[in-house]
Amino acid sequence: MSQENVEVVGDYLRAFADGGIDAMVEFMDRDVDWRAIEGAPDDVGEMHGRAAMRRYIQEWVEMFDDITNVPEEILDPGDDRVLAVQHVTGRAKGSGIETELRYAVVYTLRDGKIVHAREYIDRQQAVEAARVGD
Repeated sequence: MSQENVEVVGDYLRAFADGGIDAMVEFMDRDVDWRAIEGAPDDVGEMHGRAAMRRYIQEWVEMFDDITNVPEEILDPGDDRVLAVQHVTGRAKGSGIETELRYAVVYTLRDGKIVHAREYIDRQQAVEAARVGD
């Protein structure tokens, strides 16, 4: 199951480029729980359900032109979890400033769907969280 989960997360991260927000949300369980990076400027707290996730992703899309989210590393820490280091780039619509962000997410999967995810400011925080079961 672990390799299958890694493939699901990889497909999820590539889905935006191929099919947009709706394609991404299809990889999530209807009752997905998600936590954005705690303390980040866009920290909206915990989100629950596909509709909340669609809004969260849409807000990013509305802020940036040419936004990309590319997986740099996808790891299998076990226990139905996957850790992905992601690289986001885009150009702010208001200012035109090029923006770049690297962050990590620990995903928990069940039956081929993302049921829980937690974002971390960097790889090390995510690795530590994955060790203790996030």
